[in-house]
Amino acid sequence: MRLCCLVLMAFVAQPLAAQFADNPEQLEAQARQRLAARDANGALAIYQKLAQLVPRSAAYQDEIGFLLAATNRTSEALPHFEQATALDAKFAQAWFHLGAARLMSGQSARGIDDLRKAVALAPDNAEYRFRLGAAYNDAGRYAAAIPELTRASKQLPQNARVWEALAHALEKQNRMNEARHAYSVAVELDPNNTALRNDYANVLVKSGNPMAGIAQFRKILEREPDNVHVEVNIGYAYIGAADYKEAIRQLTQVIQRHPEAGDAHYDLGVAYKQSDDLKNAQIQLEEAVRLLPSLAEAHFVLATTYIDQGERQKAAEQLRQAVAQRPNYAEAWFELGMVLKDLGDSDGAIEALRRSVALDGSDAGAFNTLGLLLRRKGDAEGAKEAFAKAAALRQAENEEKQKKLAQGAARVSK
Repeated sequence: MRLCCLVLMAFVAQPLAAQFADNPEQLEAQARQRLAARDANGALAIYQKLAQLVPRSAAYQDEIGFLLAATNRTSEALPHFEQATALDAKFAQAWFHLGAARLMSGQSARGIDDLRKAVALAPDNAEYRFRLGAAYNDAGRYAAAIPELTRASKQLPQNARVWEALAHALEKQNRMNEARHAYSVAVELDPNNTALRNDYANVLVKSGNPMAGIAQFRKILEREPDNVHVEVNIGYAYIGAADYKEAIRQLTQVIQRHPEAGDAHYDLGVAYKQSDDLKNAQIQLEEAVRLLPSLAEAHFVLATTYIDQGERQKAAEQLRQAVAQRPNYAEAWFELGMVLKDLGDSDGAIEALRRSVALDGSDAGAFNTLGLLLRRKGDAEGAKEAFAKAAALRQAENEEKQKKLAQGAARVSK
């Protein structure tokens, strides 16, 4: 089967023959010989001659584009793929190559559209469908990726990369049980891939089976005993199992050997905080934000530790750092609003709470607090709107509770 991915090929340039053959059939035979000899430039020259002889051939344009892309000349390849698809709008392979080349050139949206056309024209081509699903993953369009990768996994059940891509998409959609299954298949097919096994272990922890995750992490350490990241993940897994004592022991050992491991300090701080040891939690979290200033979660947990100790000014500083690193951090915006309210900064609190409810409009308490602050400021209309949203959310919550109670009563009566 002809290579249909734009994978770089290790061709070795060979000298061209003194002159070309006289007809397309002979030229095609010469091109195949050049390809067999891994002479990309020689084959390219022959296909360029063929394209001159048969200017309406989409296949020759596609071959030229493929050879240009395979020799790191993607920008030169694009016009040939475009011409191939213009000459034959039903040429699935050309659409696939065009899509892959555009993705390589950073044209994500157009590349995905081209791959969709390739899949529509050749729905049984699993490679096309896999590449489309992977492109959706790369673009963060996980819901769109899942059906493509699910079908590709049925067409290519022994391909670990397909199962890994599907697992990743499912994980991003918080479909953890399905992700766990897909990762387990991928790991079975590619047992020596430690990065893949690490992802599988993390999903096991997230899906409520931390001890199984720890077992997978330890399998990685059997192959890579100095993998600090995995050692930290074991500590994280013990936190997931609510075994904070073991988490503290594990992470303390990691830090003793690797004091520069900021993620270990962060997880250790979380373990101490969960154990109500706020002093040690503060020490570890302060070190974490020093080593990893871009880790929004570390700033947030440190802020909540300060709040627990009554140090709201320090908490506000950390929450500002958290939202600076992650502007869509709704929970941090909410906490910042509440802290600023307590500090007497009504304007800052209103701004933070507005950011919070804009990102997550499901918290009746946030709307109610915002309404109180707006009313205190004299914004009656804004307060009325906030209170109305809070009331609507509470009513919806009550209706949902009543519905669940009714369903429970109906099951009992049966």
